[in-house]
Amino acid sequence: MAMDCLVCNGRSESFARATILARHEIEYFRCSDCEFIQTETPYWLDEAYDSAIVSTDVGLVGRNAAFSKIVDRTLRLVMPSVQASVDYGGGYGMFTRMMRDRGHDFSHYDPYCENLFARGYEVQPGAKQFDLVTAFEVFEHMAEPHKDLKTLDALGANWIISTRIVPDPAPQPDQWWYYVLEGGQHIALWSHRALQSIASQYKRHLTVTRRGMHVFSQEKISPFLVRTVVRNRSIRVFDGFRKRKSLLQADAQRAIERTRRRAA
Repeated sequence: MAMDCLVCNGRSESFARATILARHEIEYFRCSDCEFIQTETPYWLDEAYDSAIVSTDVGLVGRNAAFSKIVDRTLRLVMPSVQASVDYGGGYGMFTRMMRDRGHDFSHYDPYCENLFARGYEVQPGAKQFDLVTAFEVFEHMAEPHKDLKTLDALGANWIISTRIVPDPAPQPDQWWYYVLEGGQHIALWSHRALQSIASQYKRHLTVTRRGMHVFSQEKISPFLVRTVVRNRSIRVFDGFRKRKSLLQADAQRAIERTRRRAA
């Protein structure tokens, strides 16, 4: 059995079977061209998204903290011209809040999850063009990748995304934790070649890092510089350079003013 690859439209052959959500036996397919791994048509998503954030995602807070540091340094040192940004699929709004605290003008977009931490900074696709779109732990959830990618393309010139690249050789579902079989939400697993295919199709330059953060930029940037600033041991060296003034106090005042207007 075979399917059309959802990324490059190549031939995707049956690759593996596994049980997800402890009850559904499903099939995985792997593209012979770009090596993208996709599930069969995901009929179980309503069940998988009973909660937008799965209970087993205990790394949510730590991941947001880590990526806020990485993106802060990347914007200050590699992409200093970036001004307005939006976090796509931003969940509870935690990352948007952290980036605003670091002085970056971030907005929030996620139609599937309640925004708890970045209220008042929600946007809709088409509202404006941003310099940067971030999309963390989003690519694995794409049932129709090009539908989401066209939205990213319209939203912003540059993208910073996170996803774990499929190892080579590609592991079976019981050999790699990133399939997240107990959650049922990871239905798209990306190889380096699949990400490169996306970069080519959407006319971006791709920089891949070992930290699981990858940059799609319209203009060429230094891969060496990107990989340097995302490394843990670079934190103390770079954190004070080109530091921006936090938006925390200004945002707090805006929140107070909105509350007063509603009460008037």
